[in-house]
Amino acid sequence: METNPVEQSKHKNIDPKAGPRCPFAHLMTPPKSSLADTLKDRTKEAHARAEKHPIQGRMVTGKCTRAEYAGWLGQMLPVWSAVDAGLAALANRDPRAASMLKPYHVHAARIEADLAFLGDSGAAHAALPATMRFVQMVNQAAASPAVIGVWYVLEGSANGGRYIAKALSRGLEIAGPEGLTSFDPHGERQREFWQAWRSDVDAQDFSEPERTAIVAAADATFDAVYDMMEDLTPATQTS
Repeated sequence: METNPVEQSKHKNIDPKAGPRCPFAHLMTPPKSSLADTLKDRTKEAHARAEKHPIQGRMVTGKCTRAEYAGWLGQMLPVWSAVDAGLAALANRDPRAASMLKPYHVHAARIEADLAFLGDSGAAHAALPATMRFVQMVNQAAASPAVIGVWYVLEGSANGGRYIAKALSRGLEIAGPEGLTSFDPHGERQREFWQAWRSDVDAQDFSEPERTAIVAAADATFDAVYDMMEDLTPATQTS
């Protein structure tokens, strides 16, 4: 006597209308979401806070002085030096980072060149307390892929940096590109290079704990940038 499939399904909690179940379904995992998109979404609040700082506002509108601009570069130099070194070290031991890092990503030398253009140098700017904390955070993050979160913020800043460079060019009468490469490092290839970075970070097989650490480092980087501008504020108000 044949068993009615509907009756059989009642006993086994099987939907009689469901199609055949894949025997390997338990081995399949859903594709991971875009890490680049996750970074953008999870850091919106910290990003907006940093963008609204008065120093950022004066640079965006081209109203900062040369001394203020040099002061900013002087604090960013040790930060970018730590990022450049941290990424190079990570790439030496992690092929995922090695596949992402390109020669044009090295940035500290651009800051040194811009300072020299202004008749200044990194040696003339002692690291402020917030800057020292920032560098310490970068060095700690560089022990793992978390430093990629720092990189996301600083490399991505060049997207808006192109507009800041134009404002500084007008306000400080700097024709460029010399003197402005810290903000506009890639020129007309900015969009191309940034899209390549996004594609590269999404192509890496970072674990969930690694992704979480990368996002946390990115969020902390926006806060560190804000804190550094806060430390710079007394100096710029008296310059």
